[in-house]
Amino acid sequence: MTNTADTPFEIEVVVQGILKRLTVYPQETTDGAPYYVCRENQDEVAELRKETSQNWVQLWGELDHASITAIGDAIDKKQVS
Repeated sequence: MTNTADTPFEIEVVVQGILKRLTVYPQETTDGAPYYVCRENQDEVAELRKETSQNWVQLWGELDHASITAIGDAIDKKQVS
């Protein structure tokens, strides 16, 4: 049985001023904390995680704060739908 929470999904989001289509790969740390690997085509753009404060933080990558927030918001919306 496949857990849909682990299934990759696509989002469209403005990253550093450019509209991009990213594939998001939900992952989990060894202690069970979720994080998300974001790729454009096969190139990894960033790894993000939502803190307990509900703020999105970048684990890997070089995105600006606005891009991190935009990707995080898009992930949140996709997780709800």
